[in-house]
Amino acid sequence: MAPFYDRFIRITGIDHSRNIPDWLAPVKDMEVLDLGGGTGMNAETLSKAGAKVTVADASQAMLRRAAAKNMSVQILHAKAEALPLPDGSFDIVLISDAWHHFRDQDGVTREVARVLRPAGRLYIIDFDAGRRGTKTLALFERLLAEPSAFPKPGELVEKLRQAGIEGAYRDLTFDQFIYSGSKKQR
Repeated sequence: MAPFYDRFIRITGIDHSRNIPDWLAPVKDMEVLDLGGGTGMNAETLSKAGAKVTVADASQAMLRRAAAKNMSVQILHAKAEALPLPDGSFDIVLISDAWHHFRDQDGVTREVARVLRPAGRLYIIDFDAGRRGTKTLALFERLLAEPSAFPKPGELVEKLRQAGIEGAYRDLTFDQFIYSGSKKQR
């Protein structure tokens, strides 16, 4: 999907990149991990807002697109469930339109909790598994041979709570939701 991902996201109206800096505020001078950040759409706006951004993705094709944008961000080829990053590296972790692609969501949850600093913030934007439009999207992704396991927001909140990240979600447009949470301080 790398060659047409940005265009697809914009055409479908699910491009939230302009809103991301406001939703995650404050971001200036914050260390932000854009996990599953693909082509860097969100990283670009976060960087312009003053964040220090690392884009991590398992797809080299997506990361080549991100690198071609000549942004001042770090690019990291890595699986989300095995990040080669030190503990407590980030103030913010953003996972936008990627959670449902992670095959080992429990492993990703552990890694996110590990790389977040105490009181660090986690934001997940994805599609609600219980919605009709999401079921259509899941079918489309299966036709493209894309693995997907869309979350139910309430179950995601509980999974993250058990990992030490307290938060809640709210609905967005197009059957999407945004989860906002913080890692407990020790």
